[in-house]
Amino acid sequence: MRPSSIVTSPALPARVAEPMDVGVAVGAVPPFGSMRRRVERQATAGIASFWWPDHLVGFHSSELWSTGELARLQPDPNAYADPFLCMGACADSVGSALVGVCVTDAVRRMPASLAQTAMTLDHLAPGRVVLGLGAGEHANYAPYGWEVDSPAARLEAAAAQIRRLFDDGSPDERGAVLGLRPPDGSPGPQLWVAAHGPRGYEVTGRYADGWIPNFLARDAWLEGRVAVLEAARKAGRDPSAILCGLSAQVVVAADHESAHRLLEHPILRAFALLLPPQRFVEAGSSHPLGGGGLRHLVASKDGGGQLAAARAVPFEVVHDYILHGTAEEVAARVQAYDGLDHAVLWDPVPLVDLDAARTSGAGVLEVAARLGGRS
Repeated sequence: MRPSSIVTSPALPARVAEPMDVGVAVGAVPPFGSMRRRVERQATAGIASFWWPDHLVGFHSSELWSTGELARLQPDPNAYADPFLCMGACADSVGSALVGVCVTDAVRRMPASLAQTAMTLDHLAPGRVVLGLGAGEHANYAPYGWEVDSPAARLEAAAAQIRRLFDDGSPDERGAVLGLRPPDGSPGPQLWVAAHGPRGYEVTGRYADGWIPNFLARDAWLEGRVAVLEAARKAGRDPSAILCGLSAQVVVAADHESAHRLLEHPILRAFALLLPPQRFVEAGSSHPLGGGGLRHLVASKDGGGQLAAARAVPFEVVHDYILHGTAEEVAARVQAYDGLDHAVLWDPVPLVDLDAARTSGAGVLEVAARLGGRS
């Protein structure tokens, strides 16, 4: 199915939704001066949180990256700065907004070190630090010599230890301790978990302050929310104290067809390679890599093969995965996630088209205003 045969107006009816907090992703690329100025402008516009990815390897091979316009300014797709240093560099530039990593893992980084880093940052941004934790991506640890038998088990153990270190400054039975405590008046850093399945939902409900999944379609997200809150209840925690978030790719354009043209680009199609095979089966196709990219893809060694795989992603898959259209349409898609407390928007348009990025960047701010009840 080509773009011309896909519905070009939102299928969702207009409705009144509760205001939510909206955050944006920030590129983890120096120089820090321009990064601080950018987040300061967005904070002034009402953005509630700022998030940095934690990557060693990019999503795109050099061959694929070179097809987009950002490659003219940033030739290396793997140029990522440490997210925690980015958070610290911008802590004073974002006002009362949260600063977070979306997300790191406990494969490359020891849980106690993650807790120490988050607690240290809390002294720079008291009560505004979010440690986003996930199971990790194969590309960020396997090429560097790390192996893990069960990423889910590693996530569970890490979340339990980090929760304990955040909440209790005394040594445990083995002597593990985090003596650094929050500054006066700060509740300390928060732990948000990027969970996408039953085991992760249990972990989130038991240990986390927030849930921040990516890739989840609306129905799957609604099911996950129920599971997370039920897990919290079973663990004796207050379900209403857990923030339910969503990390989502968005393409905002002047009209729906312009958004479709951007979705056709292989750089944007490539993000769908991270989806599980079932999402391709639902579109009557098969995954170009034979399996979900989170467990297979290493873009820095896949070269032209990844470019070919990106071009093979059915338009229907990327169409359903990336929220797109006008600001009004994108806001309506996000509002359909009933019970969503905090949306984190990732704008990939600058990777593809620097002219279109101006419209998309302004559109993201409009989406945030609509979702936050300011428009």
